[in-house]
Amino acid sequence: MTDVAPAERHCPSTKRSAKLRLGPGELRPSDMLTAFLGAGVAWIFAGAAAGLAYALGGAEDLRWLALHCAFVGGVSQLIVGAGQFFACAFLACAPPGRRLVRAELATWNAGAAAIAVGVPLDLVWLTGLGGTLVLAGTALYAGGLVALRKRSIQRRPWATRWYLTAAACLAVGAVLGPVLASDTVWTRGSLLGAHLALNLGGWFGLTIAGTLHTFYPSLTGTRLRWARLEEPAFWTWAPGVVLLSAGAAWNSDALGIAGWALLTLAGALIAVNLIASARAATQRPPAMLVVSLAQVLLVVTLAAGLVSAIQDGPLAGLVGADRDALALLLIGGWVGLTVAGSLLHLLWLMGRVRTPGISPRGLPRERVAVAGAALAAAGLLLTAAGAPAAALIVAGYALLAARIAPLALRAVRAAPLRM
Repeated sequence: MTDVAPAERHCPSTKRSAKLRLGPGELRPSDMLTAFLGAGVAWIFAGAAAGLAYALGGAEDLRWLALHCAFVGGVSQLIVGAGQFFACAFLACAPPGRRLVRAELATWNAGAAAIAVGVPLDLVWLTGLGGTLVLAGTALYAGGLVALRKRSIQRRPWATRWYLTAAACLAVGAVLGPVLASDTVWTRGSLLGAHLALNLGGWFGLTIAGTLHTFYPSLTGTRLRWARLEEPAFWTWAPGVVLLSAGAAWNSDALGIAGWALLTLAGALIAVNLIASARAATQRPPAMLVVSLAQVLLVVTLAAGLVSAIQDGPLAGLVGADRDALALLLIGGWVGLTVAGSLLHLLWLMGRVRTPGISPRGLPRERVAVAGAALAAAGLLLTAAGAPAAALIVAGYALLAARIAPLALRAVRAAPLRM
């Protein structure tokens, strides 16, 4: 059976790669990605349900549960699936074996579920087990990426470098979780700030930033205009996360400001390439517009974080007075809209690729999704500025969810998942 990774069909930078030929019984890239996308979307909707229950007057634990489901069970699984999918496309090799992918799915979902139950019920042993399983899932993911790189005849370091560094940040950030839960006394700074910097800027940030160098040109039908800028973007983003987390942990103005400055520079370097792709676009699918809105919010957030660090100290944007506004723009804006735009495209593509006899050509019209993204972005900016615009955010994401849910169902039902 022959299965060409869809990312190769749609990303010009990989068209010259050898077509991926799978042996009998080998896992197809589309099946692997669909399994992770389906599980991740289910967790995201569970988080949305918990958030709605909290907004209607539910217990405070529901707020935490909503964030946990959305980002640990949801977005993180999307990262694990997409990271391996894009690495396979760039390295022109078959995806990890079924046993490894099953183990990744099992450990991640079991770990996220154990934490979701253990924390509200104050079951320390169950929470610890969940954290251990998530770390095990991270190790399996990293090991799978290394194995892909070793067996590929392609020499493309950027296919895995962003993802492996992100996994390392998550491993350190996750270790800080139990330390925080045990009420460890730390007087030198904020371990919570370091935890947030590593998880948001490292795990989510490095993965999204790295994937954008591949994914955004595939949306626009172009090549990366200035491919050489990817290296300085990486070497400013990754050290920026390290310095920001260290500055938070030791309450160092110098380290914190340097971290924000490097992240801002990295965001600018990435934006240069994305703007060039957008200007030269041969196609402008709705998903591109949603992802583009997200990158505008990233630049705004990083610039605001740098100003906050200079004026109020390195902790202001992480655990201080400016935290809520910056977190809203970063999590609800950059991460949320990038994930939504990516899902719109990838779920549609998986549904087409996995449906026998249907070509993946053509692009869907997603006016409702674009309108939702615009509403959400406007609401996020207004809320961050202090205006009461939460209704716009909810309405915007509701419209996005209304398009993502059927796409997810269609992708999963298109053909049996050969897992």
